[in-house]
Amino acid sequence: MRAAFWVLALFALAVALTLAARIDQGYVIVVYPPWRMELSFMLALALLAGLVVLAYAMLRLGQTALRLPDDVRGWHSRRRGAAADRALLDAVRAHLDGNATRADKLARKATASQAPDIAERLLKADDASGGQGRSWWQKLRLAPAKKREPVEDAVLVSPPPIPPGSQSD
Repeated sequence: MRAAFWVLALFALAVALTLAARIDQGYVIVVYPPWRMELSFMLALALLAGLVVLAYAMLRLGQTALRLPDDVRGWHSRRRGAAADRALLDAVRAHLDGNATRADKLARKATASQAPDIAERLLKADDASGGQGRSWWQKLRLAPAKKREPVEDAVLVSPPPIPPGSQSD
């Protein structure tokens, strides 16, 4: 709907300029010795408007060209961060799968991610394994179970019985 209003406004402007051009009797003389040029007033206005639009477009193009190195630097940074985040997820996955050497390798790649503390924890977990290639999960499974002492005196605690007739409704 908004586009239809813009098209309608553009057509109205075209009609208004056409009607104004029919009434206009003036002209513009541009003199640059030894040359002299006569233009109708409406043509001079159209050329002036075109010159303003062209100058604006050139300024925007120059601004975009000057900003381009920063944009490319930011794009590379985001791309490296995304790759590091993928490596971090893969490192966590490898760590949970029990592949400590692959998790260590991927965690070293992931130190530039958005969560470097997780990568450091993964590296510390591998260092804590003594370089045996076992993850904390494997160590937990391989560790001997702790012996529990038997409970001798267990007491069942329940609420006291309610005497009949003491319930209030």
